[in-house]
Amino acid sequence: MKASKVSSEVSNTDSCIKILFLSAEPTEASRLRLGEELRNIRERLQLAQFREKFLLESREAVRPSDISQALLDINPQIVHFAGHGKSTGELCFEDILGKVHQ
Repeated sequence: MKASKVSSEVSNTDSCIKILFLSAEPTEASRLRLGEELRNIRERLQLAQFREKFLLESREAVRPSDISQALLDINPQIVHFAGHGKSTGELCFEDILGKVHQ
């Protein structure tokens, strides 16, 4: 009985729309309150009529290598990046010390 419950949970997860929330807030950049943004998204999903159809995963303080690993691990249908960018369209991530890495 326990095995069928686990397999049903796995199949439910597989049928969900997976959302990956990535955030980076390097120390020398202005504060964006990214935790508040993630909290607001979680709240809105919880209030949604079909909330069980969504699975939200998050990765904070992301470095470039974290992004590809998260994409492989989660295989999301939606990716939301919260952080800084440049006027040229480049996103700003963090290096190992928390500084801007482009």
